[in-house]
Amino acid sequence: MRNYQKTKNNPYWLPHNVYMQALYMVRDYRRLREARRDVLYAAPEPGPRVQSGPGDPTARKAAMMESVSERIYAIEGALSSIPAEYRNGVMEHINGGGADLTRASESTWRRYRARLLYYAAQNMKWI
Repeated sequence: MRNYQKTKNNPYWLPHNVYMQALYMVRDYRRLREARRDVLYAAPEPGPRVQSGPGDPTARKAAMMESVSERIYAIEGALSSIPAEYRNGVMEHINGGGADLTRASESTWRRYRARLLYYAAQNMKWI
């Protein structure tokens, strides 16, 4: 599938670099959710170890949680702008999966994909 966005009469048009950032952030959604879960429930490493640098490990964990959670909330907020019956299909369409996309036209999937990426970029304050 091409990474193409309609340029004429498209209220959700994004500059190319912002479009690509939003696209890859949305494609990374599953890994981000796993990373947040792993950071949240990670056990401390036992025994003395050489620290890779100065700092507070709890503060680093909190900063990572904040960064990952910000991206997850941006994606989930953008998903709420799409009708519920199309959300899973749009995510599959973006990930290039083999979802059953025959229940709506290709233009419908492109329109909702553009809307999702636009609102995700807007939630991240990239536009």
